[in-house]
Amino acid sequence: MAPPRPSRNRRRILALLVGATVLGGAASAGLVTAAGGSDPAPVYREHGASAVPDPPAIPPDESAEVVPGQPFADPPIISSGGGQLELGLTAHALPVSVSGKRMNARVYSANAYGITYPAAFMPPVIRLRRGQQLVVNLHNLMQEPTNIHTHGFFVSPKGNQDDIYELLLPGGTAQHVYRNTRFLNPGTYWYHPHVHPLVEEQVLGGMSGLIEVEGLRAMLPKALQGITEHYIGLKDFQTSTGNTIPLRNIDSDVPTTRTVNGLVNPVLTMRAGETQLWHIGNIGADIWYQLQASGLKMTVLAEDANPVSEPYAAGTLLMPPARRFDVLVQAPRAGTYALITRKMSTGPQGDVYPRTTLMTVKVEGAAQAPVAATPRTYGGESDLAGRQVARRRTFTLTENAAGTKFFINGKAFPGENLMSATPVTGTVEEWTFANYAQEQHPIHIHVNDMQVMRINGKAQPDENWVDTIPVPVRRAKGVPGTVVVRMSFRTYTGPYVFHCHILAHEDNGMMANVNVTSPDFAPAP
Repeated sequence: MAPPRPSRNRRRILALLVGATVLGGAASAGLVTAAGGSDPAPVYREHGASAVPDPPAIPPDESAEVVPGQPFADPPIISSGGGQLELGLTAHALPVSVSGKRMNARVYSANAYGITYPAAFMPPVIRLRRGQQLVVNLHNLMQEPTNIHTHGFFVSPKGNQDDIYELLLPGGTAQHVYRNTRFLNPGTYWYHPHVHPLVEEQVLGGMSGLIEVEGLRAMLPKALQGITEHYIGLKDFQTSTGNTIPLRNIDSDVPTTRTVNGLVNPVLTMRAGETQLWHIGNIGADIWYQLQASGLKMTVLAEDANPVSEPYAAGTLLMPPARRFDVLVQAPRAGTYALITRKMSTGPQGDVYPRTTLMTVKVEGAAQAPVAATPRTYGGESDLAGRQVARRRTFTLTENAAGTKFFINGKAFPGENLMSATPVTGTVEEWTFANYAQEQHPIHIHVNDMQVMRINGKAQPDENWVDTIPVPVRRAKGVPGTVVVRMSFRTYTGPYVFHCHILAHEDNGMMANVNVTSPDFAPAP
């Protein structure tokens, strides 16, 4: 029996759940016409080959060159003092300026409370209070489908909250209402599209922004509660000869330009002895960062929007795609410092990145005594180490020799395996990710965060709660790199996904479905 026909401007991606790779034929006849009357692109296309043609080339003299060293600037911030924060986001494919260079991109514009925020490579920050309902009105002016995912949110995967199986067709509008935000931890989240297999090109093009759920400053000693906050959105871009961010055949291992809030090596000013709160997120498509700020003191307050049980000093911060940190940064004395990403490799089959300066920090004035010590404890998530485990599952991560196809338990998404796991609410499960590839894979799960128990057999501290975890490479004699996590399946039922957050890997197969059920509807053992 055919499923009910979806609405005119939104279509649920039923094909993903039944193993099809293309949604076409009669179903595609329901596509809405894009703005301006042009025909929309097909809902799906072959992996790595966009059905949308390249936009007109921007000549070099019109594109200009990147201008490094501009003053640091936070993105615009959208917030509301009421019980609801409502904004509009519009997806565009059009030229924007990134640190002085004009290029064809995929970006968001925004509007809220009478203010219009033009389309930009770094869209506004959504600053939300815990318990405040969030309403996002998404409009699609591109010639391909899109949708929106609030990465890290503990909200229902069903309906119009965080259902990534729905897509918004060209010209369509959809409203997303995020309820029960009182369950969100304070810290940094982010938003980006999640339409398979178009995620990499849309995020690389610029469609990603930061979300902050307030509350971290209230946990600080009183003397620190009024400190300056900054948002550090890490993205990179590549351009073709036509000054277009690539739509196809994207290679994350070629030279790329890294940006902070859409600026190349901006200059941030601090006072000597000053302490600031930085909300840092790797919100790019594929590449990793290993942050270091020699001479500045960094104290981690939260990882992936999970306040740590005890804040800790960090010399470096490893940030695979999707990782976020909230850190206190203190400048002990006057001088010029650099926030860099260190030279690193993700493994023999992975990428190699050079040392790059991301931001220059100029510290001025006479040194001050530290304002206050950081708190000793936050009391993070409860420890699952002593909980009864209802089920243990193992997921193997593999890829082909060419590094073009990626698999979970030998299957590429979408595939014939409808559901890889069917947990039951009220239970705890222990999952092992076993990586047989020679590159690290950062695994992200929607809805429920993970407590990391062991990495390559080594026990981890109980405050290690994340939503994205790098799984180490295969070791000697073919022994896989392993990460063991536990999850408590609370409250929400319904289907969602887990996947590698290197978006090229997700788009090319390394993703799987989960369907959380209630005890009354739990599958037989």
